[in-house]
Amino acid sequence: MSSRDSLSSLALGAAIGIGATLIAQKASSDSFFGSGPSLVRKLSFKTPPCIVIIDPLSSGLTLASLLTLRGYACIRVFSSNFPDELVNLVPKNLVRPVHWVETVYHEGRSVAETLKIIMEVKGVHVENFMVGCESGVELTDELTNLWVEKYADKNCHVVTNGVAMSHARRDKYAMGEAVRAAGIRAAGQKLIQGDDPKAFENVMEFVESCKDGGGNFRVVLKPVASAGSEGVFFATSEEECRKYYNEIFGSTNVFGSLNTSVLIQEFLEGKEYVVDSVSIEGIHKTVAIWEYDKRSANGAKFVYYGMRLYESEDGEREDELVRYMHGVLDALEIRNGPSHGEVMWTRDGPCLVEVGSRPHGGEGTFVNLVEKPIGYSQLSVMIDAHENRHKFFNLPTRPPRLKAYAVETCLVNSHEGTLHSIPLLSTVETLPSFQEVEWKVKIGEHIPVTIDFLTSPAAIMLMHESKEVVERDFEAIHEMEGLLDVRRVRLDTL
Repeated sequence: MSSRDSLSSLALGAAIGIGATLIAQKASSDSFFGSGPSLVRKLSFKTPPCIVIIDPLSSGLTLASLLTLRGYACIRVFSSNFPDELVNLVPKNLVRPVHWVETVYHEGRSVAETLKIIMEVKGVHVENFMVGCESGVELTDELTNLWVEKYADKNCHVVTNGVAMSHARRDKYAMGEAVRAAGIRAAGQKLIQGDDPKAFENVMEFVESCKDGGGNFRVVLKPVASAGSEGVFFATSEEECRKYYNEIFGSTNVFGSLNTSVLIQEFLEGKEYVVDSVSIEGIHKTVAIWEYDKRSANGAKFVYYGMRLYESEDGEREDELVRYMHGVLDALEIRNGPSHGEVMWTRDGPCLVEVGSRPHGGEGTFVNLVEKPIGYSQLSVMIDAHENRHKFFNLPTRPPRLKAYAVETCLVNSHEGTLHSIPLLSTVETLPSFQEVEWKVKIGEHIPVTIDFLTSPAAIMLMHESKEVVERDFEAIHEMEGLLDVRRVRLDTL
């Protein structure tokens, strides 16, 4: 289908499909605890409404698919020249293929030049900008800030978090200091600049402040910008500190950026949670709370085994997590759009690990895991916040009691080689709570040892009305011997 044909179809969708969307919203309004939909945004039937997505990778592409389903055209903007394997990665279960009206590459251009290109795209009416993943946070801030400054009279729908705190929303060291300055508990930390000749001395100086009475310590070393626990290391000795410092400094992260500094932090002991929210004009709505299951495996301390939708018996922990996280959002001036916060529940209460002003990642696999238990997802609420703010404001501050239980099970591979077969896949598929599986590695491809989220070979989605059934199936998967047949030879050499 050509771009012109796509635009013609979208124009028809703007005239017909939006009405269908409103009907669908009315039919499902009970799940939002509101009095019914009230359309806030103004519709233009002359040209299709268009959303600009910055770095539509991972969940960003799922977001674009959901927007397409609701009759929007989409423009994609890449903040950097990403590797082809990232750009071409398509989640398995897109609800609808995405036909991009335009693709804009920002690298080598000023923000004003990129915005001018977006403004000159023909046949659509740009209504808003949305961030697709972590790497797009700063450019989203810059584009929306400039748009509001220059074109506020053209479009009242574009919202921005501004640029004053943009660096702190992306840089983990600046983030922690901004949270601390607001009087909110934050981890002790020190930023080590790699070009400092006394860099490692500074590492060990911080270590001294973390030692207990017996001289023992636990610290975490990580890049200031990364994703999926990439490059996050746990150290208990000077030797480990030196090893991990050298591994981080000068390496390239998953987004292709060079790590020129290293962040060392106190080790936060406790249970780690994810608090996903969407905000409009400083009003925050938490749309899901998850509990991480991270364990030591394959020589790494933070290996993802799974992520559960969280619910306590009395709701008190959820309330405290939400209060804390919303305070963090205020401190970082995240007033509009999605956020994905990671919080450690310590003996002193919640403490920030990090927060991204972007959607929950993982290629959008979380969407199907929350729709039944909660009734909506972070991505659907992002779209609602744009087109129907009454629906957004009628949401509860955090989700109500779950209607079902769900967990994303991350497979852990113990040795490197070639994935020859998956002998027990049929057994997994017969489990009562099995929903779907998202493979990152295909048969015949190289499979690494799992040391973080990015090196997990697959994610298996489980959901059931019974929490006991979900937990039983979760443990059964991790205890399966021979689920993956990994061999140390390449298939093409046989």
